[in-house]
Amino acid sequence: MKKFDIYEITIKILGIYLLVADISKLPGLLTFIRGHGSGMNADQGIEQVNLLWINGLSFGLLLILAIFLIAKTKFITRLVTNASDQQENVKLFADRKVIYEIALVIIGGLLIVNTLPDLLYRMYNLSTVGDQRDVVSSCARIFIGIITVAYGKRIAAYFAK
Repeated sequence: MKKFDIYEITIKILGIYLLVADISKLPGLLTFIRGHGSGMNADQGIEQVNLLWINGLSFGLLLILAIFLIAKTKFITRLVTNASDQQENVKLFADRKVIYEIALVIIGGLLIVNTLPDLLYRMYNLSTVGDQRDVVSSCARIFIGIITVAYGKRIAAYFAK
């Protein structure tokens, strides 16, 4: 494996992390959109619209960045490396697929660990419809984390191609 390959793997892992993080924010964005307009007074109207725009644009930009990092990994790697990086050999403990699998397990595990306390707190204080939406959003995030961990081998095989 070349030093160039390590840069490539790192850039792709960053793209995968951004993609999983962005997908995990999608349920919260959808519940915000669904709840937009219900129980809103005139003073909060413009603030809610601004929040909707900010959340939607940040979701879109992160999604575009994640897809760009994953799809154009070789192009980005050529930009950030020099000629010696393409010839210098590096010894690693594992191949690409195993590294991607480890990264996916870490990313999914962090998503689960970061969301679980919030989910438990929201379930304990479940009283309004807004709280119910937050519980559904947190459950969806945990589900995405479980999918990332459980299907890490298959996803890693796809990215290792």
